[in-house]
Amino acid sequence: MRVGWILLTVCLLAVFCLPADTPEVPIHAGPVYTRGYEAGSYPQYPDVQIEVDVPPTASVDSKKAEAFHLKVDDRSPIAATREVDFASTGYGMAVSVSLDVSGSMSGGPINAVRSGLLKFVDEAGPQDKVAIQTIADEGRWDSDWGAPHDQVKTTIAGLKVRGNSTRLWDSLLEAIQRYPATPISRRLIVISDGHDEGSTHSEEEVIKMASDHGVIADAIGITREHHEHTETLDRLASTTGGVFRKANSDQELEQLVAGGIQRLKTTPVLSFRIDDVRGDGKSHKLEITWKHDGGESKTVTSAVFPTVGLWRWYWIIGGAAALLLLILVFAIVRSRRPVPAPAPVQPEQEPPAAAPGPVAGAPKSGPGPPKAFMGSAPGAGAKPLPPRKAFPAPDESPGEHISGPSISGPMPSPGGPVKSRSVTKMIARFSAPSADHPAAWLVGTEGPLAGERVAVDRDEFWIGSLDNNHLHIANDPTVSGNHACLVFDHDVLGIYDHHSTNGTYVNGEGIGDKRCLLRPGDRIKIGRTIFSVETGAPGAGV
Repeated sequence: MRVGWILLTVCLLAVFCLPADTPEVPIHAGPVYTRGYEAGSYPQYPDVQIEVDVPPTASVDSKKAEAFHLKVDDRSPIAATREVDFASTGYGMAVSVSLDVSGSMSGGPINAVRSGLLKFVDEAGPQDKVAIQTIADEGRWDSDWGAPHDQVKTTIAGLKVRGNSTRLWDSLLEAIQRYPATPISRRLIVISDGHDEGSTHSEEEVIKMASDHGVIADAIGITREHHEHTETLDRLASTTGGVFRKANSDQELEQLVAGGIQRLKTTPVLSFRIDDVRGDGKSHKLEITWKHDGGESKTVTSAVFPTVGLWRWYWIIGGAAALLLLILVFAIVRSRRPVPAPAPVQPEQEPPAAAPGPVAGAPKSGPGPPKAFMGSAPGAGAKPLPPRKAFPAPDESPGEHISGPSISGPMPSPGGPVKSRSVTKMIARFSAPSADHPAAWLVGTEGPLAGERVAVDRDEFWIGSLDNNHLHIANDPTVSGNHACLVFDHDVLGIYDHHSTNGTYVNGEGIGDKRCLLRPGDRIKIGRTIFSVETGAPGAGV
């Protein structure tokens, strides 16, 4: 009997002492930082760094490198080699603050948010981009990407309550779609009571769009009224890998807003070395596992690994091709050097009188052959004509203009008939820009700015829809924030596209992000406006 009670007691203790299932803590990974052979601050592949967002309540020990493992395309897991906080990387982040400014925010809440956001921007680094979106009857961008921090703070100080309803989901969907198209940490901070009125889009659409664009949403719920609506903000944050926090007072609201940047700066960034996956320019599945406090959390992202391995062969093949080209050019130059004229043939001398007579039967010796005519050969001691310099053929595309002397007539070909040469395209030279003497003028010929004259009066001349551009095109929805830039360098004027949505065109062809050198008369299309490049044109800029 006693043995039976002992066994029963042991069984009960075993049942109650079994560890409970630890709920999985959601985490989020991305972006992935790596590069090929080009210069940059990111690590060179196969070294990569991955930002992993973990709950702010996680202990310091649980965020050490040994707690994280990476599995690429179902291969064996790789342990992290190093962990640093995001602020120490210097990579920068893009933070969009979406703020409810409807009537429910009047009084203490809007004042608390203004004060907290000013501290938020003060703590942001110079490489961080901050955009301010206010939400009421419609979403409005009070400060867009690219604005300097002082301008953002001026915008924050002037925030006011407006409207009565809150089109929350429509505005958040627009905010997610508006992030810069660069490999940068994307953060969305939502400050609202979670109540939506009149949106045509749903919370589910916003969550899917955030996941597709790699946007992590942190939410601060204002619980002044309608407490039940904050559940939607909690769901938005937890699903996208962010954090939801409630502000039960104006003072707590200010502290949460001001401290938001510090949470982002302390996000772990893990270093891995992927030796068993060749960089091939293709997308690969990345699974991150985080072991913490007896539990385990996983998240999946993807990344395109640069073609580093192929570039090694490109360098070898390119070097061999360059060597062969040099040998070929040297051979051509040597073959075109004129052959020195042979010395004139001297007449044979008569035999001296004392010489013995001719052999019987032999013909008498006569005068030698005549001198060879060498009127076309250089005189004695004259240097040979240098080889004609070969100029590359001009590229007719707007992406490049080849520099070279202009050949206006036929050029003699050694040893052959005269051949005509096409005129080599010359780079146009522009004067250095200044306020009094612009390098060139952009004259609108078609579109919204037709008839306008814009002076290109600085070395870097930006064009776009934001206020920080030198040419601000505000009423054309097809123009991006910082759409394109004209650059004056070494007496030439060029233009390049800055990752715009609709592209930049010169003489009807897209130029991409490489500098296209300009000439007077070239036609530049930005958005719906076509400009003609002119020099020496009087007029006042826009």
